[in-house]
Order: sequence, then C-alpha cells, then structure tokens
Amino acid sequence: MNLFPHTGYRPLPESHPDFDDLSSLEADLFEAVGGAGQFQERLRSFFRSAIDEVIDTARTGRYFLSDLEKTEKTYLGTKFEILLRDWLQVPHGLVLDLLIGAREVDVKSTTGGRSGWMIPPEAVDQLCILLRMDEEQSVCAVGLVRAREAYLNAGRNRDAKATLSSEGRHNIWWLVQGFAYTPNFWTLIDAGLRERIMRHNGGSRRLAELFEHCLETPVSRVLIASIAAQDDFMKRIRRNGGARDVLAPKGIALLYSGTDRELMLRLGLTFGYREFLSYRPKNAEEASWLREAGHID
Repeated sequence: MNLFPHTGYRPLPESHPDFDDLSSLEADLFEAVGGAGQFQERLRSFFRSAIDEVIDTARTGRYFLSDLEKTEKTYLGTKFEILLRDWLQVPHGLVLDLLIGAREVDVKSTTGGRSGWMIPPEAVDQLCILLRMDEEQSVCAVGLVRAREAYLNAGRNRDAKATLSSEGRHNIWWLVQGFAYTPNFWTLIDAGLRERIMRHNGGSRRLAELFEHCLETPVSRVLIASIAAQDDFMKRIRRNGGARDVLAPKGIALLYSGTDRELMLRLGLTFGYREFLSYRPKNAEEASWLREAGHID
C-alpha cells in the first residue's frame, strides 16, 4: 500500500532481508507521532523549526541559512537529532542517537547530495534514520536503512566514517522524497516588506503587519518569537493587546495548528505542526465558521 501517494514513498519489497526490521521501525515512528496521517503534517514543520532555531533571528539579526558560519551549519545535524528525539518522545540510546522500542537507532542528516550521510563505525549494521534537506528548494527526504557493511563505500574519512554506495542506496526504505516542507518565511517576501514588518516598535504590531500581508503562509513558533523579540511572545498573538486585536476587525483570522487544526483542515489549508497561518474567509460559510470560533469580529 502506498501510504503517501506522490511523495516518493518507497518501501522495500517483502523479500528484502531488511524488510521486517524497517517495516517495524516505520510502524513505531508512525505510532509515536499519532499515525501515518500526522507524519507529513509534522514533517512540514520539523525541518523549518530546526533551521530557524539555528539561524536564531531574534538574537543574531540573520534571516537565512546561507548567513550561518560553517560550524553552525554542521550543528544542524545535532539539532535535527535533538528535535527528532523530542518529536518522537524517545530517550537517547546507550550507543546511538535514539532508543525506539528496544532498538538503538542512529540519525544521519545531510544538506548535500544523494549520498552525503556519513555512517560512523558504531552505526555499521545498525538501524539509521536518514534525513536530507534542500533549503533552497524547501524539500526533504526521509529514509530508513540498516547500514550494513555491504551497503557502504570502501573508503573511509579520518574518523573512519563511510558513505552509502550507489548500490547501497537501493536498500533505503523511503518514507518521503522530494517532500515540500515549510519554506523560510523570509524567502517569500521582498526586502521592502521585511523592513516594513520589522520597523514597528512593538511585537504585536510587527506580527499584525506580517499576517495581514502574508495570508495563508505558514509561520513557525520560532519565527514568531524572533519577530516579537519578547519573552512573552505568545501574548503578542492573542487578543487583549495582541495581533488578533488588529486583524479580527479586518476580517482576518489568525489560526494556530496546535488549537485550530480541525478548522484549518476544513478550510483546506496546508500547514505543519505548531504553525500559525492567517486567513481571510472566501465566502459567507467560511466567515461563519471563523466568527463562531471567535477568530473574526
């Protein structure tokens, strides 16, 4: 069964020697995030949150992954591991990155080409989750593999790490390939609008400006914190002095997938886990839904 049509989902055949291990790992991953249906929704925001946290606009004044130092980009792999552990609510393994059920699982990531995962000696013959992201295109891939020695290139780097060979990559169980995750918000607007948003003194006004001009654009909690630039950044979203007080009278709803998920799905919106999105109703029925939920006046 193709769980994710048109997303590059490609499990291994049942005859494959790794089928049982990887199908079981897939089932555990889906169970941890609330089922296969929620996997994509959470994946959309997973890479965005990790990258935005490393960019750290609020403290650094930077907006893009390309602004980072080389060492900071290297840290992305660690950030993916940390967030994945939190996402799945699993502990660190004794040897590898995660303990999923009774299995030790390593997490390998790359921002490069198709074979950029570096497999360390301790992960050889072990289960691995492979992550690949392309920030310019805002697409990712997630695969599962048992990193058998036979799947690796013969060469090793100075840390004795090896890459998957071209033949070895045929043994990856792909959950998604070329999957669109939430793009960097700052790449979707021009410098003029960015300056217009950021020139306001108060966080509430900055957020109201953003959401009024960027309808149906998913925005991460990390970005909200960066734009609000205040410890109580969530207060800058709410009513009673927040951005919603500015937007609601204009007929613009400010929705949050953490509390408004079912309404957002009913409206046909695409979003990730714990993301904000502004929306202007397109007809009287949608307006009534939003008004009943207290999102517009």
